[in-house]
Amino acid sequence: MGVIAGLGRGLLEPLAAAALQLGYGSLWINDSARPDADGLAGLAIVAGVAAGLELGVGVLPLDRRTPDQIADEVRRLALPLDRLRLGVGSGAASEPLAVVRTGVERLRVLLPEARIVVAALGPRMSRLAGEIADGVLFNWAVPDRLRAGIERVTEGERAAGGRRIERWAYVRAAEGPDARDRLGAEARRYARTPAYGRAFDAMDVPLETVGVAGDDLAAQLTAYRDVLDGVVVRALPREWRLADVLSIMRKAAESTG
Repeated sequence: MGVIAGLGRGLLEPLAAAALQLGYGSLWINDSARPDADGLAGLAIVAGVAAGLELGVGVLPLDRRTPDQIADEVRRLALPLDRLRLGVGSGAASEPLAVVRTGVERLRVLLPEARIVVAALGPRMSRLAGEIADGVLFNWAVPDRLRAGIERVTEGERAAGGRRIERWAYVRAAEGPDARDRLGAEARRYARTPAYGRAFDAMDVPLETVGVAGDDLAAQLTAYRDVLDGVVVRALPREWRLADVLSIMRKAAESTG
């Protein structure tokens, strides 16, 4: 299950409890430049109330947070490394592949027990993830696009000696009569950035179809589960209220991750 950074304890704690009850194996939180929207801080709240959930941050941009800063915060928050997937990405770095490669290398030194997941949109980052990371995290991709990305991941794995990493993806999920409109509006917001704009252009599909929407969320998520090791059902509620998020969680619960 995935939620935005910056949610308060009063919402995160019952969502974590509901995730466990509904059979979700993990809860992921993104990260934001806003001081009140720290993904790692949100995971610390979840870790304290839901010992049975795996934790994921997706993702910390390495152009804004250095590996040393990330490691310091992980330690300060006492996040359980055995349950943590530490997602990192290039952010807006001018040399994204170099930033991610050196960032992962440094995190290996600072947090040798951590599972490091690399965010990938394009083929070169997907290949690099297969070569150096413990997992890859895709975002805003239809199943066919995921298959193409996984082929590049496999190339990286082979270059690194035949290792295998985890394949994850954020899949936006909305429910209700305006679900497709909401999905399309959110996709257009991302598409305004160059990297996501290129990714959407490469898929060449209507933006409101990149994700799942409606009342049959679990059935639609099957196509994603067939190509991935883990699906992060990224809730896209009308408002970040408990009832709205729980409704999405319940309708997607047959496809958990």
